[in-house]
Order: sequence, then structure tokens, then C-alpha cells
Amino acid sequence: MAPIWPFRKKSSGREKSSSIEENIVVEYEREVRSEKKEEKDRSHLTNKNFIDAMTLLSDETK
Repeated sequence: MAPIWPFRKKSSGREKSSSIEENIVVEYEREVRSEKKEEKDRSHLTNKNFIDAMTLLSDETK
């Protein structure tokens, strides 16, 4: 006599694929930056710490 098979067949009564939900689209507005504003701000060039760092990193010796 053959042994009893311990596993059962899956029933095919279920729907195999789930219903597809429509994706929700989120829209964001991007702030427009003015490039001219950034070009005018050159205050970092007169900062003493910046000037000292540039003299240390420069290859020129005075």
C-alpha cells in the first residue's frame, strides 16, 4: 500500500491577481531661484578666514 501524500493541492477557487488600484499622483511646485542673486553675493571673498585659508592652500610663496 502506498503512503498517504501529506500535502494538499491548492484550490483554484480563488482569484489569482488582486485588483489594481489607481496610483495617486502628488505634484509639487519648485521654487525658481534667481542665478543673478547668487552671483552678486560675493561677501565670502572678503572674509578673513577665507583669505587665510586660501593663502595656506595656494602654491604661490610670497
